[in-house]
Amino acid sequence: MESKSVVNKLGGGLKAIGNFGIGVVVTFVFLLIAGLLLYGMVWASEKALPWLNVAGEIALTVCLLILLPLTFFRRTRPWAGTGYFIASYVFGTLLFAFSCLVAFQIWSYTGLIVGLFFAGVGVVPVAFLATLFHGEWSLFWDVVFGMVLTFGTRGFGLWLTSESKAFEPQAEERTELDEGEVVVLKEEE
Repeated sequence: MESKSVVNKLGGGLKAIGNFGIGVVVTFVFLLIAGLLLYGMVWASEKALPWLNVAGEIALTVCLLILLPLTFFRRTRPWAGTGYFIASYVFGTLLFAFSCLVAFQIWSYTGLIVGLFFAGVGVVPVAFLATLFHGEWSLFWDVVFGMVLTFGTRGFGLWLTSESKAFEPQAEERTELDEGEVVVLKEEE
């Protein structure tokens, strides 16, 4: 009987050591993947930023020269709103890549880790705070302009598409009374 209890104790101890080893390996793999993702995010942002700048310039030109005149006509407002909404994602992607590089240049991987993993707020607020605390005013205003452009075009696009129904003429029903009077009844929605 004593040999079985010794084997059980030895087996329980080996099981605990094995569980601890598996926990260490899983933690190491998780941290390795997180580090590779951060490194890859900075690398991809650096490579994509020139292309995103061109895409942002084209989107801004389309917004100002094509979509803005379309907002003057009732029938084309939903199309303009959809265009502004799509352009906001181009601006948002550009802002994300730019903010990732700004946060990395000022606060290195520490800022990215704090912003993405611990605080969960993302790279744009981290870049905003990094430029604010370090007095990088030109970069600060670039981040602010990117945020205003991204959320401004998205909100404007949503407003144009949702308000397009308010610009439509209401359906009316006309009925005549005995003495030639006309009463207009509006349909309820």
